[in-house]
Amino acid sequence: MDPAAIGLPLARGGVLFSTSAGWIQYGVVPETIKDTMVLPGGVPAIFVVPPNLFCTERGVSFAELEFPCYYNFFIKSRRATLVCRPHQRAILEHVLGEAVFGPSRIDPAEFSATGACQGTDIAGEMAYFRRNPKRNGAPMELHDLVAFEEFDARGVARLPSGVSVVAEDDGGISILEAGRAVARWRGDPPIPARIEGTETALKTFKPPLLGVSVIGSGHGFDPGNRTSGFIIWVEGRGVMVDPPVDSWEWLQGYDLSAREIDSLILTHCHADHDAGTLQRILLEGRISIYTTPTVLSSFVAKYAPLLDMTPETFRGLFDYVPVQPERTMSLHGGEATFRYSLHSIPCVGFEVKLRGRSLVYPSDTLNDPKQIQKLHEQGVLPAVRRDALVNFPWHHNLVLHEAGIPPIHTSINYLATLQEEMKSKMLLVHVSQKTLPPGSGLRVAPTGLENTVDLGAAYLPVNDALKVLDALAGMEILSELPISRAGEFLRMAHMQVYNTGDRIVEKGTHGEHFYIILSGHASVSIDGREIKSYSTFDFFGETALILNQPRSADVIAKTRVEVLFVNRTDFLHFVRGTDVTERLMQLARLRMLPTWELMAASPVLASFTSNQKTHLQTLMEPATLAPGEQVGADPLLLAEGTLGVWGENERLAVIEEGGFAGDVGRLRKGEQSPFTFKAEKMVRGFRFDHVRLLKFLAENPGAFLHLAGVTVPWEATLRLRERTAEERAMERPEA
Repeated sequence: MDPAAIGLPLARGGVLFSTSAGWIQYGVVPETIKDTMVLPGGVPAIFVVPPNLFCTERGVSFAELEFPCYYNFFIKSRRATLVCRPHQRAILEHVLGEAVFGPSRIDPAEFSATGACQGTDIAGEMAYFRRNPKRNGAPMELHDLVAFEEFDARGVARLPSGVSVVAEDDGGISILEAGRAVARWRGDPPIPARIEGTETALKTFKPPLLGVSVIGSGHGFDPGNRTSGFIIWVEGRGVMVDPPVDSWEWLQGYDLSAREIDSLILTHCHADHDAGTLQRILLEGRISIYTTPTVLSSFVAKYAPLLDMTPETFRGLFDYVPVQPERTMSLHGGEATFRYSLHSIPCVGFEVKLRGRSLVYPSDTLNDPKQIQKLHEQGVLPAVRRDALVNFPWHHNLVLHEAGIPPIHTSINYLATLQEEMKSKMLLVHVSQKTLPPGSGLRVAPTGLENTVDLGAAYLPVNDALKVLDALAGMEILSELPISRAGEFLRMAHMQVYNTGDRIVEKGTHGEHFYIILSGHASVSIDGREIKSYSTFDFFGETALILNQPRSADVIAKTRVEVLFVNRTDFLHFVRGTDVTERLMQLARLRMLPTWELMAASPVLASFTSNQKTHLQTLMEPATLAPGEQVGADPLLLAEGTLGVWGENERLAVIEEGGFAGDVGRLRKGEQSPFTFKAEKMVRGFRFDHVRLLKFLAENPGAFLHLAGVTVPWEATLRLRERTAEERAMERPEA
């Protein structure tokens, strides 16, 4: 078959088709422009979005059009064409407008005459940068960048070139030329699977008390480098800053857990800064986002529609920590101060200090006193705003500075004129090494955890206590214990370090200790076969401890592992008067059943982390259904038998082993599901207490969206849609 008819899958996601109108791209995943820039024929001008605008499994948009539109407009001097369904157009116009032109809503309290941003006319600054260079500085409008072509009632979009795109009932598309199908793709656009673990040995990493690990130092049009983003370490805890897409895959080779990086700073809402933020929200646990109300409002307005959520529901996926510019606030024990930079949309930079050591990151900004003065003379910047921008805090121990093309970035040529003392403590991001002038003294920030910059903050004895308290808070099964017992836990817990290959627990020995991992990865093995892996805040040893029986498996350090351990008597005294002992006994019994193996083989739960699976085990109860019996309010993980999915009086789908029966989307909303789940023969499985399951889903929003997207009601709805395929096909042009 002609390769053009099959399509050319892109490395980052999406697929290209060669047509007489040029490349047509189906599915626009973040950063795919870095794939197309280096191909013969270059960046497409025609883009088709699928029925689902967002891929929940990977946490990325299928309609990330910002950079393709920039490229077509500024480099190719043409508009991009976007093919979509009629109801999608309003969503995409809103999302693209928010990204390109800035927030549609600005929080007036932030920029009042007496507020912290006094003198900042953020709307006026956005208006200045919105000028269209191709229309004598007139305001740029969305139709200057993109033209929309909608599928008609028969699912056909006819392009001016004579090429037609047909929306197929399986979610895919066909490309027609002169009424003849020249290409076909079934279902959603291709997207690489998430990397789960690594075959090579994990690298040990010990976070500094204050430092920076750079994930990427490139920009949105840099095919050879990862987009800029980094991790700030404060008291050993990680804070991601504008993480690039697939940042967690980048961290897979290290002995880090998502729970060690539980916070994020969002500086602004351009695609090369916020796409990875949404992806991080959907990883294990909840994330805390630090940003200003204006930036947060733009982020919500941009992404809630893509997920088909109300703003309120979307806000419920993460914890928001409001930032007040120019006011110092606590960040994991350090002091952080945020300020608005000078950019085309609202953008915040920040300083972080800890025990006499400090760093500054302005984010995307124009930091050139001469250019800032010109903007003041043109009436764009009042004097107070000009002075605040010109007085850049160069005194910090580390200056992580961006560079790029003015007027929305800082010129490399200006940075090269700085004093050597300034350049000696400055590292650049948003730039490639080859663009630096020879002999300039400028350096691009090195990437990788092995190149982490440690600013040398002093160690305090309290740091060990903070580790213990973080572990206590990070364990769901202990997290609801009263704060008054925290001191008791500090006194009874002991720390121990195991090196790679050390045996932490030996199968068959008598268990006297309960273990919690503080850092590193450990393997749980039976007869030399690894059955699971544990990482930060995972716990083990409870089965032998609670049931007073020999250890059932070996636990071996895969990396350097730091653990807390508590002896049996102290632990049982610590959890007195709670249901922890009962829950641990239930977990111990369930771990002796093949629940872990069932979840590992389940297409629904296999991608969950070990901590999430352990948490789910505490919610499970064995269940049996006789033929004809229905699943009630508590969802069921099917281990044996089949369940029919019924809508009214019609069987719509079937669930088999490893399937999940439960409409979690409606369950979370408190709505009655239109579907019922009925045993077709004897069914065995594990029932989840729905009240506690809802709490788990609230703490793991990615797990909730995953379950809501793959449970059977969606499949049943698709089945109904497929029944009309033949009728619609008869109305289409001949292929």
